[in-house]
Amino acid sequence: MIREAAVGNLREALGAQERGAERIELCENLAEEGTTPSYGTIKICRELLRIPIVVMIRPRGGSFVYDEAEFQVMLEDIRICRELGVDGISTGILREDHRVDFEKMKRIAECRGNLKVTFHKAIDETPDYAEAVRSLAEQGLIDRVLTSGKKETAFEGIEKIRELQDIENLEVVAAGRITKDNLAELAGQLRVSSFHGKKIV
Repeated sequence: MIREAAVGNLREALGAQERGAERIELCENLAEEGTTPSYGTIKICRELLRIPIVVMIRPRGGSFVYDEAEFQVMLEDIRICRELGVDGISTGILREDHRVDFEKMKRIAECRGNLKVTFHKAIDETPDYAEAVRSLAEQGLIDRVLTSGKKETAFEGIEKIRELQDIENLEVVAAGRITKDNLAELAGQLRVSSFHGKKIV
């Protein structure tokens, strides 16, 4: 089982590692569901942590629809993550109609290098949820999807999460109010091996 801890700074990252997290998602502004952390934060976390680091690539809070200038910021942040040698990135881009922006996701795939790509909870806003995830995976645009099954909590969205369990070449990361106290119960109801939360450890 992989317990991925969502952390908002270096101190939280070190604390999550100390408590046994197998991976971290490194963000800033967790109150806004996370934005891209600073270069310095990424660099020092990479130097001090022994576990894989997934960096949030999100230039601002709010919607997941980005104009071209914002998208250029995202590509530059991905280049920095590649340079610094982190394990992966977590991102998600939608069109105005809330469907996945495959064009921009393909451009991310072109510059990802060896980074693993997680499509984050933006997927929960899409009307064609399972179909979109399947298409992203089949096209090799993502390695993971992070989802609460279109609900506030993973327990409420469990049936939707199950729709993704058998997609080939995809790691499903269950999220949504998962804590160290309810993790075992949820894990017993899903055939996924990765779980994400601010209080997962």
